[in-house]
Amino acid sequence: MKALVIGGGIIGASVAWRLASERVEVIVLERARLGREASWAAGGLIAPQGEADRPGPFFDLCVKAKNAFDAIAERLTRESGIDPEYDTHGVLYAAFNEEERAELKARGRWQREANAVVEELDPREALRLAPSLSPRVVHALYMPTNRRVENRRLTQAYVNAAMRAGADFREGAAVEALVTSGGRATGVRLNDGARVEGDLVVVAAGAWSGEIRGLEGDGIRFFPVRGQILCFDARPGILGPSLFSARGILVPRRDGRLLAGSVFEEAGFDKSVTLGGMRHVAQAAAELMPSLAEIPFREAWAGLRPATDDLLPVLGPSPTVANVLYASGHFRSGIMLSALTGEIVADLAMGRTPPLDLAPFLPERFRSPVQRQRFKMTALRV
Repeated sequence: MKALVIGGGIIGASVAWRLASERVEVIVLERARLGREASWAAGGLIAPQGEADRPGPFFDLCVKAKNAFDAIAERLTRESGIDPEYDTHGVLYAAFNEEERAELKARGRWQREANAVVEELDPREALRLAPSLSPRVVHALYMPTNRRVENRRLTQAYVNAAMRAGADFREGAAVEALVTSGGRATGVRLNDGARVEGDLVVVAAGAWSGEIRGLEGDGIRFFPVRGQILCFDARPGILGPSLFSARGILVPRRDGRLLAGSVFEEAGFDKSVTLGGMRHVAQAAAELMPSLAEIPFREAWAGLRPATDDLLPVLGPSPTVANVLYASGHFRSGIMLSALTGEIVADLAMGRTPPLDLAPFLPERFRSPVQRQRFKMTALRV
C-alpha cells in the first residue's frame, strides 16, 4: 500500500509514523513547513478533563486519546530520539466567584460519574498545590492525571520517528485536488500541476483541509479559528500544575517559560497578533497568577485552529470518494488527539476495527442539510 498524507502537522506526522510502522509506503505532502501551523502555536495540553465541557462522545474520545498517548510516549521517545517533555503535574482549574464555583462543582460531579480522577480543593488546598495562584481563588478542581507536553518537540518526535520508519516528508508541496478514477482516489495533483499517485489519501491538512478540490460532495466546512498566546520568561519550577480558569490558561515549560492563552477568533487565515487579543490573554493570565506582572515578557504568536461546524474532529472514510480517509478538524485538541488519531487511521487503513465507536466523528454526518444547520456554530467562547 502507498499512502499519501496531506498535511505535515502533528496529526499528519502521527498518521505517517503509525502507517510507516505498519510497513506502508508513506509520502507526506506539506504545503509550507512541517509542524509550523497549529501544531507550533499550541499550548501542548493532554488534558481531557480540562478540554471537554460536558460528558459525552467528545469527552470519551479525549480520555481514550490521553490513554493512547500514555501507551506510546516511551516508544515515541525511543524511536524518535526526542523527549517531548511529557510532564505529570496535572491541571488545576480555579474559580474566582460563586457562579464559577457552581460550574466547577457541576464539572466535578459529572467527571466523577464518568470515573475520572478529580479532587475538589478549598482555597488553602489550592494555594498549597500552586503557591503562585491568586489568593482570590474561592474553589478549585485538581485533575492529577491530566498532562502536558512541549508540543513543538512532540511534533518533531512524530516526524523523526516516521522518517526513521521510512516515511517521505515533502515540504512546499501544496495539494490542489484529488485525482480520481471510477469514484476512487488514485492520487493527488499539486499546485504546480505535478501528480503523485497513491492507493490511500489521508486528509490531515488542518484548517486548509477544505481547500482540497474533489471532496465537495462530503459537505464539510473546515475553517480557521485564531488563537493568540503570550510567552513569559520565568524561572523553572515556578508553577507545577497547568492553571485553567473560565477565561484563560497558564501552561509552564520545563525551561521556565510560561505560556498564557488564549482567545477564539474567526479572522480567516490571518495569523496576526492583535492588541485586543493580547490584552484579553494578559488579563486572564494575571487573574490566575498576579506575580506574572513582574515576569519578563518574551514573545507572542498566533495560530489557526482547524474547526468544523460542530467543533468535533472528522475521522473516517469519505462518504463520496473511496480510498480517502479524514483526520482533520481537531480544533483546540490536536495535540491531545494526535496519538489516537494516528492509531485510528492505521486501523482503518489495515482493515482493523478502531478502538472506539467513530459514529459521532464520521464525515458522513455533514451530508444532511438539517444536520449542518443543527451544528452551525453561532458564537465562539473567549
